Amino acid sequence: MNEHIQGYSRLNPFIAKIKSREDLCYSCNKKTTQHIVIDIHGSGIAYEVGDCVGIFPVNDPVLLSRTLEAMHATGEEMITDARSGNSFLLRDFLSMKANVTDIGRNLLKEVADREPDLRKKEELEQLLIPQHSHKLKEYLFGKHLWDILLYHSESVFTPQELCDMLMPLLPRFYSIASSQKAVGDEIHLTVKLLSYESHGHERKGVCTHYLCNLIPTEEPIIPLFIQPHNGFTVPKSGDTPIIMVGPGTGVAPFRAFMQERIARGDEGKNWLFFGEWNRDHHFLYRDYWFDLEKKGLLRVSAAFSRDQEHKIYVQDLLKEHGREIFQLLEEGAVFYVCGDAKKMAKDVDKTLHEIVSVWGNFLPEATKEYMKNLRKDKRYLRDVY
Repeated sequence: MNEHIQGYSRLNPFIAKIKSREDLCYSCNKKTTQHIVIDIHGSGIAYEVGDCVGIFPVNDPVLLSRTLEAMHATGEEMITDARSGNSFLLRDFLSMKANVTDIGRNLLKEVADREPDLRKKEELEQLLIPQHSHKLKEYLFGKHLWDILLYHSESVFTPQELCDMLMPLLPRFYSIASSQKAVGDEIHLTVKLLSYESHGHERKGVCTHYLCNLIPTEEPIIPLFIQPHNGFTVPKSGDTPIIMVGPGTGVAPFRAFMQERIARGDEGKNWLFFGEWNRDHHFLYRDYWFDLEKKGLLRVSAAFSRDQEHKIYVQDLLKEHGREIFQLLEEGAVFYVCGDAKKMAKDVDKTLHEIVSVWGNFLPEATKEYMKNLRKDKRYLRDVY
């Protein structure tokens, strides 16, 4: 039982405010990543490095307007939330309670059932066949509720019927990029704005847009709570070496790790592997890392995939330094990975297996056993998403 939750929870969030924002991508208009400082003064909230913060977002007013227009509604209609039984203005429900960017199968089935246009009806019914789930996923990518309602405008619903079928607007979770020993009553986040064009319209990530663009500073309107880590934190022993692999915003918890270890006076070796597009534009927190490196507190190895013709990633740097990494593991180092689960984490895992096999001179079974022991001893820890 973590005692640092302090009474605030998913059901009882603290209402915080943004203190400041800083663009971490230097002179780059293709990618926006912000360092966001959240003020939790007066909350009594205590958190540990490795924890996440859960934030309840609000849907973009532009998205809300398009949704209401597609529903042929004003927003002043009263509806009842099927989950809580509470009554809301439709506008407020769609803004704060409803997921209007992801469409569930139940809603699509109802749309198909009510669709009088036989061509559109059959098109949707084919996509809903279980064997066609991959086609359905492709079809829905980059589409929001309003896209579906406009295309199937012949399918008529009351506002209450639609609201009953919408999935809830869930909190989003972000790794905390600060140690409370260093920043006090603040929570620091590293947030990459999700933005892309689809079907002729710009789409934005619900919570990243909310945090980076929509919330005014110094207004207490952000509902948040702490999600405790599950072992993904700094070693108790300050002498333990750590290897941190965090491309992109995956670097966030490692900023917290370094603040914590410095505040505690830890003397163990610290090695960070960071990766991004370009060194000049996307080296997140570079001045901080360089300052720590100059002081002999951190070693930094950075890969920038678009700075040369052939792509270089963190796993390439890991392989390059395989001998030293294996030596640190033999000395008891903890190996951390944070970031993309779909590709990066898999590639890093494969590379780590290779490092252990080559530099440990192990046969496949011995390599598996070594890796199994790293996990069992909580010396190979991952926070991937």
